[in-house]
Formats: sequence, C-alpha cells, structure tokens
Amino acid sequence: MSRRGRRLAAPEADVLELVRVQHWLEDPVRRRVPAGAVLEAWNFFEDLARGIDAVHGLPQQGAVHNSAYERLFGGECASWTSGEQRAVLELIAAGTELWNSCPVTVKPRSGGALDSGLGRL
Repeated sequence: MSRRGRRLAAPEADVLELVRVQHWLEDPVRRRVPAGAVLEAWNFFEDLARGIDAVHGLPQQGAVHNSAYERLFGGECASWTSGEQRAVLELIAAGTELWNSCPVTVKPRSGGALDSGLGRL
C-alpha cells in the first residue's frame, strides 16, 4: 500500500489493502467484494476515527451495520440486503475520506528524547 506516493518501509508486513477496497468502491455492483480487505478497512476506520477524535466522520452505526458486519465477518456478503450494502459503502467511503484527510509527515522531526534513548515522546 502506498500513501500519497510513499511506500511503506516493510511491504512484507501485514498491511491494509485499501487499494483493493477503493477499487471495489469504484463499481460495487459489478465487482466482487474483497471481504477480508473490507472487514480490515472497517475495523481500521473505526479505530482511526476514535484515535483522532473524529467519530463524527463516520456514519452513526445501527442494526443494519451490525447485520452487514456479521455477514461480512462470516464471508456472506453476497447475501447483503440493499440496505446493508448501502450502509457498508457509506461507512467505507467515509472512512476512506477520513484516512485521506489525515496529515502525512514526510520528514518527521528528530525527537531528541527518543534519539537519546530516554524513551519519552
């Protein structure tokens, strides 16, 4: 996965496959749901939103989201209702937008405390 033209330092590590998710979002009617990638993206976006205090950036989740998530978790997204699919699409699109709005540090400043081995942030 890359972010704004930057590649991850260790591409062999487990990474979030947002490219596959975004590809599916471009034409969800004709493309097969990459269930594992969508599930990981969903969880990541929820964590991201909580971590940056931006839960308002994701749709408020209710019963239809719970049902869609359970089907996704069980690998049964082919049986989503139209409401479940719409809920997933809205959540994943909002999460992608949230992710793309996060600032990127191109050249992080050297943290004197970390560099000196004190272990403080």
